[in-house]
Amino acid sequence: MNIYSDERLINLGIISGTVGRDFGSARDKEIAAKIFESLGIPLSKILGLKQVHEDKIININSDEDLAAYKSQNLHEADGWLLSLPQTGVMILTADCVPLYLWSADGKYVSLTHCGWRGIVQELPKKAAEMIKAKTQEKLQAYIGPHIKDCCFEVKEDVASRFPKETIIQRKNKIFVDLDKAIILQLTSAGVDEKEIQTGCHCQCTCCNKKDFFSYRRDGTKDALLSFVYKL
Repeated sequence: MNIYSDERLINLGIISGTVGRDFGSARDKEIAAKIFESLGIPLSKILGLKQVHEDKIININSDEDLAAYKSQNLHEADGWLLSLPQTGVMILTADCVPLYLWSADGKYVSLTHCGWRGIVQELPKKAAEMIKAKTQEKLQAYIGPHIKDCCFEVKEDVASRFPKETIIQRKNKIFVDLDKAIILQLTSAGVDEKEIQTGCHCQCTCCNKKDFFSYRRDGTKDALLSFVYKL
């Protein structure tokens, strides 16, 4: 099973990563359960949500937060802020960005599902500001596999919602660099750019059919699983 993760999180004792397509589509609940079983993570400890391409982030930082989460049946959001031990969170992606953001001491970790709509609503910046409001520790980030600027072609209406630095013109076509868009937001929130890691272009979900699902390429609902579990 291929898992794309950041060694800095592993060194903090946080199990995390984005699982490649070799295990199957994580939209299938049985496959998702098998992924966590193979990692030795109790499925009962994993929290999920309904992604809605907006900017809401769910806090799971205390037993009270966890109880409030469990008291509701529907959780519409696109991100997590987690500090409660023995607890995990997950999202699904197929071209959107799984953004991992954490305090350097590992106490707080955020996982967000950043589609283009969430990015233009400043979801990455909001996640960084939420952590910075809780700790003086420096922040670190990992931008997981997603559709890269080689493939993320858009029309003018979408391009107009992004900073001009993120727009690329090729052969009368418009492309957006989502990595750069996220980095601009994180640095504006005080994250040192040197602390932000991005995958190479071989981690473009649209280009690399062998390793990743892609809604843009295939038009299916197959999805990759991204997760964080605090020991």
